[in-house]
Amino acid sequence: MLQCVIVAIIVLIPTITQASGFRIPESSVAGMSLSNAVVANPDIKGSMIYNPAIMSIQDERRTVTFGLQNVALDANVKPENGVETGSQGDDSIWIPAFYYMSKVSKKWAWGLGMHAPFGLETKWPQGTFGLFSDLALATSNPEIAGLEPEQSKIEVANLTPNVSYLINQNNSISFGINYYDVRKLIFNTQAIQINGSGDGFGYTLAYLYERGDWSLGATYRSEVKVTADGSIDIVAGPSAGASANASAEIEFPAMIQIGLRNQINQNFALEFDIERTYWSSFDKLEIKHGLSTTPITSTNNWKDGNAYRLAGSYQLNNAWQLRFGYTLDETPQPDDYFTARIPDADRQLFSFGVSYKPNSWEFEAGIMYIKFDDRTINQPPNSYALRLQSGDTDPNGTDAYNGTYESNALIVGIGFTKTFAE
Repeated sequence: MLQCVIVAIIVLIPTITQASGFRIPESSVAGMSLSNAVVANPDIKGSMIYNPAIMSIQDERRTVTFGLQNVALDANVKPENGVETGSQGDDSIWIPAFYYMSKVSKKWAWGLGMHAPFGLETKWPQGTFGLFSDLALATSNPEIAGLEPEQSKIEVANLTPNVSYLINQNNSISFGINYYDVRKLIFNTQAIQINGSGDGFGYTLAYLYERGDWSLGATYRSEVKVTADGSIDIVAGPSAGASANASAEIEFPAMIQIGLRNQINQNFALEFDIERTYWSSFDKLEIKHGLSTTPITSTNNWKDGNAYRLAGSYQLNNAWQLRFGYTLDETPQPDDYFTARIPDADRQLFSFGVSYKPNSWEFEAGIMYIKFDDRTINQPPNSYALRLQSGDTDPNGTDAYNGTYESNALIVGIGFTKTFAE
């Protein structure tokens, strides 16, 4: 049964992005309802996928948590040299998440989780960015029309087994493996289609301290390097029909999240978390292929970014709990390396949820609204033309992407948890 659930979730995991860069932090419905400020929360079963050290302090013998979240993303650009348009990627998708925990003794527990930690899709119709069809620029650079970005997509599923050990009544630790399955990598222009897939491994370290009304939690997830193998196909221009093997190495960033929680009274609790994502490792995407000795390069040079999360919960009675949260999430993407493939911006996240637990079953629902700051890119005129003259075709950080980018997203989630005393 457990194996069937895992296979089903791998098949269902789609791709979209709503956190900084192409991170998807919403790993459970409970976590989403609390704006992902749950790394120090031992009272909610949906926290275990955020901090597996929580497993060994649970009283229940076994726990199963499952959730589905629908993400509706609206992304638009008003380009300086093109036609106002919206991204044509999937604008509403379902993201599943699952966690299973088993307590094997008073001090030891193990768990297995599945979720989508990263994801991205943008798809721009031809002519969105007018500089790529500029006749004056095309006279000296006839290949420029084919360089306009079209579809960009990354699908990642994470299978994460963990073990947790209760050191004493106040301290617990955890170690786990992260298996990243990059099911799909697409990096298309109007003339070139590139796709691939691959996998890689990393690890998780987690800690929980609980004493009285206070708890402190921390989770570190290592970077994961993946080599994606696939193909390159020329679909337009004088070389149309040519194809060859292609490969790219992607380094998914390390992350650390630290949280402090206080049970203020019998009904009300607050938690504050800081999460740092080490996006500086995402400096360059280099695609090697058999059609040329020169790789296709996308330079990013991102900086490390922080997310500041605040969450509260209020226990109405023995069965009902209200949840709410807020996050300020910084973009890692500087203007000098901005790309319309990942039109990122600072954002604010507002969340609300409810839990109903009449017995060993718990039913959860939540909603989150994400407001991206409008982002205007105004790079110097002719900056892309000058780059092309040097032989570099990468449009990132040039006037090719000048314009104003607007985005917002709405997430709605439902889920359940079942606990077993034996």
